[in-house]
Amino acid sequence: MRIMNKRIPAQRGFLAALIVASFSLAACEQEADQPLFEVFSGAKGCLIEQITSEAYDEFQVRGVSHDGQWLSVGWTNGEDAHGNPIRGSYRLNLVTGQKYELGEPINNVSSFSRDGLLLVGALYSPEERTDIYEYNLNTGESTVIAPDSAWDFLASYSPDGQSILFNSYRSGNSEIYLYNRSAQTLRQLTDNESYDAHAEFSPDGSQILFHRQVEQRADDRYDFDLYSYDLASGEETRLSSTPYEESYGSWAPDGQRLVFSSDVEAQPGQSHLYVTDLSGTQTQLTDGDWRDGYAYWTRDGRYIYFNSDRSGSMAIYRIVMDGFNCAQAT
Repeated sequence: MRIMNKRIPAQRGFLAALIVASFSLAACEQEADQPLFEVFSGAKGCLIEQITSEAYDEFQVRGVSHDGQWLSVGWTNGEDAHGNPIRGSYRLNLVTGQKYELGEPINNVSSFSRDGLLLVGALYSPEERTDIYEYNLNTGESTVIAPDSAWDFLASYSPDGQSILFNSYRSGNSEIYLYNRSAQTLRQLTDNESYDAHAEFSPDGSQILFHRQVEQRADDRYDFDLYSYDLASGEETRLSSTPYEESYGSWAPDGQRLVFSSDVEAQPGQSHLYVTDLSGTQTQLTDGDWRDGYAYWTRDGRYIYFNSDRSGSMAIYRIVMDGFNCAQAT
């Protein structure tokens, strides 16, 4: 999608801008006391804001821009004539609440580059296979990343913007790959017979965090554990080892804590969010009869975004943070 800007003569443009600014100021004054997002108290007393509220599923995966102004949202709404889900995506301005549809080549979740000028995400084909695309928000140009006939998904940028992490089935199992943007080379990081997925760079770019499916449990649920991978040495470190699911982790800005989802105290099909330091000390953030997952700790530390079906359909929420604890609702 290419967005074209119509040129306006300078004097008319100034007058139009003045009129728009006047109306915007009046609207802001009128709605100054109206919060942009619904605010409520979670079961653990945490202050939570609901970001999306459509009747169909909306979701994010590491979708917040580095400056905290934008959120990349994926959605599914019904099926086409062939029975495939109808998918799409948009950018949400978190300051104004305005939506900007993206369309192809990204019709699923995506992540921003550090400068906010690029998005990297997945395009579902009519055959329900996915490729990774990089999309330039200024020019509308797109580039396919390391194309392959296998499924590729869950892409994100390194802190310096030089590399892209993603999952792929190109080796037969779900493994994690590192793509160098300038050299256009691909490096396979994990090689495991199980399922490795949802990788995220540490804030300093030296490690990645991911989850691994360890085994199937007696109740037909799965045991997932969190791992880190040192990019210099290739060494893996197991960060959790309970018989439950610890998955979809995200680094805190200090690189010493994580937020993740777990079903340790949940019924089948449900999960809650926890914060842990690297020694294993945990704090529970969410509770209830729903599925909370895909948490992302923003780089400024102010929020933890997550997806949840607590409203019926899947929607996006954020927990307001006070340091490494959630802010308490008053």
